[in-house]
Amino acid sequence: MNYWIGVVSRSHVQRGVAGGFAQMNHGKQAPLKRMKAGDGLIYYSPRESYPDGAPLQAFTALGFIRTGQVYE
Repeated sequence: MNYWIGVVSRSHVQRGVAGGFAQMNHGKQAPLKRMKAGDGLIYYSPRESYPDGAPLQAFTALGFIRTGQVYE
């Protein structure tokens, strides 16, 4: 099992939590393909929204990867 930290705006984290998916890396799949089912994922949000939202600098979500499938 591995643990990952995603640096993502809070609004994007909330969208993923509501939809049951994780999103990061602006669509770059190669880094995401290293994640496996059961891995832990922590989100850190430097801003409320991307790219120019209010500064936040907080951890905003914690979870586990359900599947290793990467999709757009």
